[in-house]
Amino acid sequence: MQTLCRPVAARDCDILGHMNVAAYVDAVSDAMFILQGLAGLDRATMASTQRSFVAARLECDYRAEMLAGDVLSMDSRVLHVGTKSARFAHVMTRLSDGATVFTAENVSVHFDLGARRALPIPDDLRQALERLRETS
Repeated sequence: MQTLCRPVAARDCDILGHMNVAAYVDAVSDAMFILQGLAGLDRATMASTQRSFVAARLECDYRAEMLAGDVLSMDSRVLHVGTKSARFAHVMTRLSDGATVFTAENVSVHFDLGARRALPIPDDLRQALERLRETS
């Protein structure tokens, strides 16, 4: 499912003229907040429960350059839901030609923001993530 669509800004580019590594990671981070929001863990819920998913591992492949003015689209999906973590996949395409420019998989841990420790994924969140997994 589409989790992000935005242009590449000049500030997203490095001295080589293409989108910087940090901007790709930023796009994955934004897509993850969209996904967890779709699963019911939105900003208000994070604030009230002091729980969120946090990044634990990111593996990515850069396949083509993105330049300032290109428009990126990110499709994301749930791959697996474990006890305290879940695995997600992301595919970034360039809208002008549909080229896949970047792919990533990440593991995120369900986290107590106050205690700074991993927590088991509660049943309601697990069920919502599984529904997202089945629809992607």
